[in-house]
Amino acid sequence: MKSLIAAIAFVTAATAFGSVVGHVHFQSESTWVNAYYSKSLCLDGDTFRATITKCAKWSTGDDRTCLKRIKVQAAQPQESTRQRCATGANNDDGCQSYVTVRYFQSENITVKFYDNDDNLVKTEDITVPSCN
Repeated sequence: MKSLIAAIAFVTAATAFGSVVGHVHFQSESTWVNAYYSKSLCLDGDTFRATITKCAKWSTGDDRTCLKRIKVQAAQPQESTRQRCATGANNDDGCQSYVTVRYFQSENITVKFYDNDDNLVKTEDITVPSCN
């Protein structure tokens, strides 16, 4: 009975917010890891590490359904580069040219919790733990 109550409390707490913003971007895996909810996110020197779930096999056809998921170890340098639109971002033709910019992600992250109406409910400062 206690485990059932704990499970219900967890589900209720997990759905109390419309969205939670505060993450680390793993560029090579094309995914984000939430700094608040992740149990595997850590900082190893100057590299973020996390266990992520990704699709290993997609269906063929228009529906693009994931048929098989696997867990993999992802790594992201704390400092890297990324492409940013330099000209044309505000016109109908899209970006005309890009520029490479520094991309730094701090281990100190402010996580923002929003309700279903996108009102800020609370913020929490988190430091990504060391992998040691």
